[in-house]
This record gives sequence, structure tokens and C-alpha cells, in this order.
Amino acid sequence: MMLPQGCSRIITLGPQGTFSDLAAQRVLLPSVSCHYVRTFTEALLEASERQDTVAVVPIENSVAGTVVPVQDALVRWSLRILGESNVSVRYGLLANVVLENAETLFAHPQAFEQTSDFQAHHLPEARPVFTDSNIDSGVRFLKEVDQPGFSGAAIVPLSFAEQNPDYLKQSDIQDYPNNTTRFLVVGSSQPEFAFDFGRTKTSVFIESSEDRAGLLYDLLSVFNRFHINLCRLESRPSKKVPWIYVFYVDFYNSSETQSCLDALSSSQFQFQILGSYDSLD
Repeated sequence: MMLPQGCSRIITLGPQGTFSDLAAQRVLLPSVSCHYVRTFTEALLEASERQDTVAVVPIENSVAGTVVPVQDALVRWSLRILGESNVSVRYGLLANVVLENAETLFAHPQAFEQTSDFQAHHLPEARPVFTDSNIDSGVRFLKEVDQPGFSGAAIVPLSFAEQNPDYLKQSDIQDYPNNTTRFLVVGSSQPEFAFDFGRTKTSVFIESSEDRAGLLYDLLSVFNRFHINLCRLESRPSKKVPWIYVFYVDFYNSSETQSCLDALSSSQFQFQILGSYDSLD
């Protein structure tokens, strides 16, 4: 169960049909309604302010990497990770002209990143117009397609492209066939909540007041001492002091998780647990 008791609303990036919506539908229950917003930030802010609401947002893509605004918001708004789900990401290309002649390319920034090879080979003249979502890319293309002088294309989910066969020029234009996005289910932190290290993973945010040689080595040594298997490690600017960095760490739980965190808390590092959770996959 990824939804907390009392949850009645899921917020995710819309409109209906986005990859975020697909991830949200996987955790949706009959008693829970799904609502759509235009940005990930809107979804996260609403989830942080309402205990009856969770957000389903992307955190990491297997090709483009971390969705930085989402990662930073987890700490800034003290959100709690409740679960994760992996969604296969496949793109199609809509166009109303020969691709080499396309002048406009509607694309969400993440889709734009994940299809760069295809663009370099087939869309040399297309100027990107960034959109709020992959579905929005398709909607805007269809609104423009009958306008005089319009010669353009749109990167859209393959399912959307297949619903518009008259303009479907190419399927599976993602750079890598195994393109996958990892989504998180997140909600507001509650003081009485206890983390369950019997779940599959734990995510933590780690910082230190020091800046010295060997700092990362010392951090990793704590996890190594307790044979904790890290599955993700990323450094980010602290945003408080220029050129000081913080760490985001995901690891697989074990019987030593609590001991490891106890050792970490007695070291020079400060940390915040972002969640202990299972995956739908």
C-alpha cells in the first residue's frame, strides 16, 4: 500500500495520458480521485500542504538522469517518499512535412533530452518550442497543423502518436530502447510517522559543515562498514554556501540499516530520511 491512510487525492502532471498519469493510475484506488496540474512543482507544493493528498512525480530517467526540481523539493518542503514505480518511456514523432523541412518542434524538455540522437539525424532545421507536458506537445501540434505555412513536428508518447496515424512519421524515437522513468509517490511529512526499514529502499539527504579532502570517502565508509548496498548517489550544490555540496543517497535496506544510520548520526554528517518504501515493480 503506497497511499497513506486518509488519502483521497492524487496530484500529477497533466493532462490525462502523460507518463506521469500512467504512473499515477498504477497506485490509484477507487476511493481516490486523480487531479492534474501543469508543473511538477505545483503537484509537490499541494502534496506538502495537504495531508489528504499525494503527488506522483518523476525523479529519475535512465537516459537523462535526475529530475532536479523534484529532488530539491523533497528536502525544501519536507516531503516523504511513500513508494516508487518504473514506467517504460516510448516516444513517437508527429509531423505534417518531410522531417528535414520541419521548422518547429513541440517537445517537453525531458522528451527533448531523451530523443537528441533522432533530432540530430532527422530534424536539422527544427526550432524547439518547449511545452508543459508530452500531451501538451501533441495538442499544440494538432492546433497548428492546419494553419497556413505551418511546417512542424511534435515529440509525443507513442500511444498518443498512434491515435493520430495521419501525422505519425516515426515510432520509438527515444535514444535508447530501454528508456525508463522512475516515479515517486510522495506526501507531506507527519511528526508521528515512523520509517519502516523492512521496506525495500531508503532515501536520505546528507550534508556536512566541513569541506575537506576525504569527506566523500568517510561518508561511503559508513555504508561499507555495515555492508549497505547503495543504488544511487548524487551530489548537488547546497544552495546555502557556494561550492559546498550535499548528497542524495538511495540504498537497499538490510538488517543493518538502523545501525548504519545511528553511526551516520554520530559522525560529522547530518542527514534527513526522505522515505523508506517499496516498489510496484
